[in-house]
Amino acid sequence: MMTVPKRFDVLRFLGALLKVLAWISLVFSILGAVAVVLLPQMLSGMLGENAGLLAAAGGGAIVAGVAVLLGGLLYFIALFAAGESIHLQLAIEENTRLTAALLLKMHQDTQPEPQPANYAGGFTNEPAPYR
Repeated sequence: MMTVPKRFDVLRFLGALLKVLAWISLVFSILGAVAVVLLPQMLSGMLGENAGLLAAAGGGAIVAGVAVLLGGLLYFIALFAAGESIHLQLAIEENTRLTAALLLKMHQDTQPEPQPANYAGGFTNEPAPYR
């Protein structure tokens, strides 16, 4: 199997970095959503009877947690898609170069053999004409 050298190392690194950042953002958005939901409940438990306002905000905390989770999920999808897009474009470029190299090799293989320089024409079993 024929291969071509890999090019554009910086773009390969950038694509991988975007995918890693996508996973990190997803983890942080999940942790952030859990924190937004649990923080008012933890604070109301610590403050005891004086936490009437925080207890009333408990339903809003769930909505805020879901919003943080959805925002993080969208950010994950955008970063991951950008990284995959870079890798896709690099794969297309590599496959195009490989196809061009194979077509060139096929073209060179189908070319007729060059004739020797002292070929004077006629059939090969005829003697060369005198000059």
